[in-house]
Amino acid sequence: MKRFLIIGLVFVLLALDWAALDDITTGNEPDYFLEYMILGVSLLIFGLIGLAAVFGKKSRNNI
Repeated sequence: MKRFLIIGLVFVLLALDWAALDDITTGNEPDYFLEYMILGVSLLIFGLIGLAAVFGKKSRNNI
């Protein structure tokens, strides 16, 4: 169950990153603070997920 939540979180973050990058590259927004904040927070969360994957507790089953 935990794995499905993490996969769902990754897809939500990727969708938010896509939307933020679209706003930044097209220039539709007058202020890009929120877009850069979304990218920064998602970078932090992806880093934490990566660290947990590398240094986390190893699973007994190979699923």
